[in-house]
Amino acid sequence: MAQMTEKKQSSSDWWRWLVAAIVAVIVMGGVWFALTHLTNLGDAASADMAEKTTTQATGAELPMDDFTRLALDKAKQGDVEGALDAFSVAIAANPDGASVAYYYRGLVYADQGKVNEAIDDFDKAIEIDKHFPQAYAARGTANLMISRPAKAAEDFDKALQLDPNNATTYVNRARAYMGLKMTDEAEADLDKAIELDPKLLAAYFNRGVLRMLQENPEGALEDFNQCVAINPNAPAPYFNRAVAYIELGNKKAAATDLAIYLTISKDEEGKHQARSLLDSLTGTQGDNPPPPTSEADNSTSGSNQ
Repeated sequence: MAQMTEKKQSSSDWWRWLVAAIVAVIVMGGVWFALTHLTNLGDAASADMAEKTTTQATGAELPMDDFTRLALDKAKQGDVEGALDAFSVAIAANPDGASVAYYYRGLVYADQGKVNEAIDDFDKAIEIDKHFPQAYAARGTANLMISRPAKAAEDFDKALQLDPNNATTYVNRARAYMGLKMTDEAEADLDKAIELDPKLLAAYFNRGVLRMLQENPEGALEDFNQCVAINPNAPAPYFNRAVAYIELGNKKAAATDLAIYLTISKDEEGKHQARSLLDSLTGTQGDNPPPPTSEADNSTSGSNQ
C-alpha cells in the first residue's frame, strides 16, 4: 500500500512539474502566436513576424513617415537588415519625432531575439511620446522575455491606463502576474480579457494553464476546449488538453489529443515530449510517465507554436 501511494505521488508530482514548466515557458517569453499578436505594422508585417513577435494588437495604423513605411515593406519581404537600415534612416531624419520608428524597430529586434536592443528602442519611443500604449505593452512583453515579470507588470499597468480596453494587454499582464505567483490577479485579468474579446484564444489558453496550477483540471479542460473551438489548427491547446485529460483519468482522450498534436505541431522538442507522454499512456514505457528533464523546455512544449 505504501508503495502504491508513493507511486501515485510520484506520478502526481510529475504532472505538477509539467504544468509548472508550461507556465515557466509562458512567463519567460515563449513567443506563441496565440499569446500575443504583432501590432498592425500598417498591414506590412510578414506572416512569420506576426506569429513570432510578442507585442500588442491594435486596430488602428500608427502614423509613420515614408522611411518607416519602406522599412515595414522590407520586413514584409523578409529583408530584416534592409528594414533595420530604413528604420535607422527614419530615426536620423527626425530624431525628435521618431517614436513610431523606434517602436517598430524594437519589434524587429524582439523578433530577432535581440531583446535588450528592443527594450532600448521601446525606452526611446516612450521618452519621445509618454502616451504611447503600444510601446509600454511591447516593453512589458520584452521584459517577460528576459524574466522580469515585476517590470513587465508595471509596463502593462501603464499601457492599460492609456488603453483600458485592450484585451491582449490584460492577457500579458496576467502572464506577468503568474510569474509573480499573483494567481487571483492573473485570473481577474484573464476573465476581463475574455469579457472584452470572447474569441481571444490566448486568454482561454492562459486561463487553462492557470487553472491547472490551481488543481482545477475540469475548469482547464473547459478553457482548452474553447481554444480548440476557436482555432482547431493551433497545436498547443491539444497538448495542454491532453494533460488535463490525464489529470481527470481519461487516457483515451489524452492519447487522441497527443496524436493530433504530433500531426500538426512543427516544434521538435514539443513533439518529443508528446511522444513520451503518448508512449506512457499506451504502456510502451511502463505504467508511469517518463521523468522530467532537468530543464524546462524553452521552445514550445505545449505553449508555443
